[in-house]
Amino acid sequence: MAAPAAAVLPRATVPVLCWHQLRDWRSDDSAYSRGSLICPPAMFRAQLDGIAAGGFTAIGPDDYLAHLTTGAALPPRPVLLTFDDSQGSQISVGLPELRRRTLTATFFVMTVPLGKPDWMRRDDVRRLHGEGMTIGAHTYDHHRVDRYSGADWATQLDRPRRELETLIGAPVRHFAYPFGAWNPAAFPHLDQAGYRTAFQLGDEPVDRTRPLLSLRRILVTSTWTGPEITAELSRPV
Repeated sequence: MAAPAAAVLPRATVPVLCWHQLRDWRSDDSAYSRGSLICPPAMFRAQLDGIAAGGFTAIGPDDYLAHLTTGAALPPRPVLLTFDDSQGSQISVGLPELRRRTLTATFFVMTVPLGKPDWMRRDDVRRLHGEGMTIGAHTYDHHRVDRYSGADWATQLDRPRRELETLIGAPVRHFAYPFGAWNPAAFPHLDQAGYRTAFQLGDEPVDRTRPLLSLRRILVTSTWTGPEITAELSRPV
């Protein structure tokens, strides 16, 4: 039996951070990309150090789901660390830095670019899972969920879940909306595909009838220092 929304809503207070590319800026990167989508490795390291120094404990989405649905206890100052889009730099830069600090994270994988230059390989996805990271789905090819119709639902929700489950040999139960864009029309399709949670981006409030499928995340500002990210995590969700 699903947990009632009234029980879930007051528990949805854990901050969830989101990164994309982890590389130095290039001259052709836009101001928006530099601010929100491309985090230089030195800044990323400082941010992780700030999280650790602030006494935060990284948890996985299964931990958060158990807390949301049953009230299961969480460690002090919990936080979810998430990465979108299957970028190769998440393996070359992100994974070693997470391991160095014994931090767990969730990788929301878009499946169409796997194996292409600058993107994750299928072996990388297996490696992440084998090292204790959570693998979630991020659609097949990053089209906005709020524009789907007809066969789009199977292509974008079912197909990547099946591909990822075959890769890692384990259920894939968590989903992130590309661009953070969502609408309630997606909820029955997410249910049918077997997802237990879905994460948006930005300041839009959760859907009060289906909070598990509209959980909020914070898009990390690339230039945040360690103290700044700690301050952001200390704000009410």
